[in-house]
Amino acid sequence: MINEDLTKKDISKIKKMIKKEIDNFKKKELEKKVKSIVKKEFKDIKDIDKDYEKKIEEISKEVLQAFFDLMYKERKIWKSKTKL
Repeated sequence: MINEDLTKKDISKIKKMIKKEIDNFKKKELEKKVKSIVKKEFKDIKDIDKDYEKKIEEISKEVLQAFFDLMYKERKIWKSKTKL
């Protein structure tokens, strides 16, 4: 057992280290849970709909096209929103 008194700075460092470790642990656990849920859901989608890959591709294309339209075709929106 250590009989030294900890300074406020030492306590602060220890708290930061503990918080960082807890956050890392939460992130890893969350990642595992998300992966397992997604894996399960996509497995179910394959069983229900044989054409799911085409649907995912279509949705992705629509999202990218909408992003392109917003970024390049609607430049006035960005200029009006970013004025200082």
